[in-house]
Amino acid sequence: MSRDVHVLLLCVLLLIVSSCLKAGNQIDSEMVRQNIKMGQSTKEDVLRVCGEPSVKYTGAQNDVEIWRYSHVDKKITPAGVLTNILGIGTEWKSESTVVEVYFKGNFVVDLKIETSQSQKLNYGQ
Repeated sequence: MSRDVHVLLLCVLLLIVSSCLKAGNQIDSEMVRQNIKMGQSTKEDVLRVCGEPSVKYTGAQNDVEIWRYSHVDKKITPAGVLTNILGIGTEWKSESTVVEVYFKGNFVVDLKIETSQSQKLNYGQ
């Protein structure tokens, strides 16, 4: 192979490897649903299943404490690599999960899990 082809392949490989963004701790929402029980699970149980939350805050009613876990995984798609090389734009696929655990005292009183996926083409970078 010629030197130009090697350089092009190296550039594509670097683009693929460097085209990932992750933020927050990844949480298995199914594991949370199976292991965290309203009125039974404690803060210690939640820490064991989920780890430390991204944010802790008090709700509008001061007797409720909320622990929030969030995770975003954003990757360039194979088509996005090609469109980026051609200078057209970049296609990204994103997945996000937000888990909120509500406590009264030491016990879980509510649990909200929200997941979303999207795929977007950003033109003309």
